[in-house]
Amino acid sequence: MWSVVPSFEAILQALSVVFTQPSYQTNWQIFVGWLMCLGRRTEFRVFEAFRGKHVARKQRHPFDREYNFFSRAAWSVVELARHVAVKLVNTLNPDRELLLIVDATLLHKRGQHVWALGWFYDPAISTKKRSVIAPGNKWVVLGLAVRIPLTNRYLCLPIHAMLQIQGEDQPSEADLARRMIEEVAQWFPDRRLLLIGDGAYSAKNLVRDLNPRVRYVGLMRKDAELYEPLHAVPIGRGRYRQRGPRLPAPHEIAKLADQATTPSSRWRWTTIWVWAYGQKRRFQVVAFQAIWRKVFGPRPIQVVVVRSLDKGYGDVYHFTTDLMASAAWVVETYAKRTWIEAMFKNSKQVMDIQRPRHFCRQSVEKLAPWVWFMQSLVGLWYLTEGHKEPHAQAAREDLGPWETEWSLQHMLRVLRRLTVQQTIEQMSHTKANMQQIIDHLENYLFLAA
Repeated sequence: MWSVVPSFEAILQALSVVFTQPSYQTNWQIFVGWLMCLGRRTEFRVFEAFRGKHVARKQRHPFDREYNFFSRAAWSVVELARHVAVKLVNTLNPDRELLLIVDATLLHKRGQHVWALGWFYDPAISTKKRSVIAPGNKWVVLGLAVRIPLTNRYLCLPIHAMLQIQGEDQPSEADLARRMIEEVAQWFPDRRLLLIGDGAYSAKNLVRDLNPRVRYVGLMRKDAELYEPLHAVPIGRGRYRQRGPRLPAPHEIAKLADQATTPSSRWRWTTIWVWAYGQKRRFQVVAFQAIWRKVFGPRPIQVVVVRSLDKGYGDVYHFTTDLMASAAWVVETYAKRTWIEAMFKNSKQVMDIQRPRHFCRQSVEKLAPWVWFMQSLVGLWYLTEGHKEPHAQAAREDLGPWETEWSLQHMLRVLRRLTVQQTIEQMSHTKANMQQIIDHLENYLFLAA
């Protein structure tokens, strides 16, 4: 049986109020099993990895308590999300504006009895010429982006997640995002929030009448219906004009900017340099204020038409609710959305979040958010304590030029080595204990084979 690293156990203890005492013990045991499992992370193999013993399929397995942790235990995903978010914010971002990123991902599942299984668009395997739909559970996830000290990199740490159920009468991605951002605003009533989302969240049911403490940066349709901003001017008894003349669509503005020949032209490109997508890049932008009536009603917004001067990037159309924002800030801020995509990649390829085979509603609704929140705690541990460990320094020296110490795989590697060391130190006081740990390691290697 593996032991918890003391520095990580201190982080887990912040979640003790979410669980009962037996469930809290099961929680850290499943996490250690998830950490130490070296093969496919099915629930059965994870439970085996923690106990360090092979369980024959012919006999009744002893993992009822572990299975019940997801299917029957009384803990709440929302309460767990709140305590994880409070721990992350108080430790990593105690006094600044919170940078939040929202996006959806599809966890591939199969089976007639899987709760909320549906066929959804899968951007991971789709191309510009071919859209692909696949079966699975679709999750809308809200992540907290924190800057890694002394770098231009960010870590996106999940703090909330909601399952989207297929159907016309069910909440959309934007509806679920609205619920999550409202809950986060309640958790941190004295903090300003900056929310980033792609085109799926540029909908009136998310951004219209949003909390005044929330600034939003998003993606606009290329054919959006825009109007000139206009202050309220009486046009008759009891009526006021709320918008000015119709403006060209964003993609038409890009064409007009190409045709501009004089500095006095309203639609003309301005060249900027910003840090985006991992390096310093050059963009052409056209920024202006407009009214997007169908989404924001009479509220004016800042629109930025963007064209990258690097190959492989086409025209995009950003907007923000912050009227004082510069075009460079908008482009650089929206580029940070890629960090949640990197988080999804880590959760699927490193945490193996799609591997467990579960069917009932309670397990489906709890297991994926639990994995994402544990992933956030691993990132918190490495940013605060893990990178100081001697094992982290040794592993850092072995990294290749294509690797980084801030990858989730590196963090788990360091935490796994510390877990083995901690277990050996606790079980090696006598010769009998030494033989016990040798047997334990032999069983563990057998499970990994």
